[in-house]
Amino acid sequence: MKKAGLVAVLLVFLGVGSVWWRGQQCTSDPAPQAAVKAYLQAMKDKRFSDAFDFVTARMTDGKPRADWAALQQKMFEMGGVSIGELDVRPAQRERLSALECAASAKVPNVLHAADVLNNQGSTEFEVYTVVLADGRWRIDEQESLYGEKAIRPWFPTDEIPALKDTLPSDP
Repeated sequence: MKKAGLVAVLLVFLGVGSVWWRGQQCTSDPAPQAAVKAYLQAMKDKRFSDAFDFVTARMTDGKPRADWAALQQKMFEMGGVSIGELDVRPAQRERLSALECAASAKVPNVLHAADVLNNQGSTEFEVYTVVLADGRWRIDEQESLYGEKAIRPWFPTDEIPALKDTLPSDP
């Protein structure tokens, strides 16, 4: 009788422990953040064909790899785009139930970049939506945040730089 009671208590502890562990896994899974880092690193290095592996068809407008990569290259060249230091933050992933994590996550990023219109560079606050598709995390949406009200929930302690006037002024 005591043995059956001990087994029952052990099973309860194992059940509670597995539910707790699964919940922790939802919020600490590094894979969504890693997908965004890999995508941004490929874009920074102008390896657009490699970046294609980290985005969904929605992000490419259904274009094949070669067409999408060529378009990205053209935009980077025409715009004089350069990406600076990467600052990808940990993902926020919802726990749907005691045993199930959402198949999507939000990944905040602070983008440091420059282009022909802003050669001094800018700081942009972004949130990427990544989805688990075919066993891989891929970016499905990128949202740029503007204004303190939109930025603060994702970046509560970051300094929000003042916008610079990049247009030439009349003398």
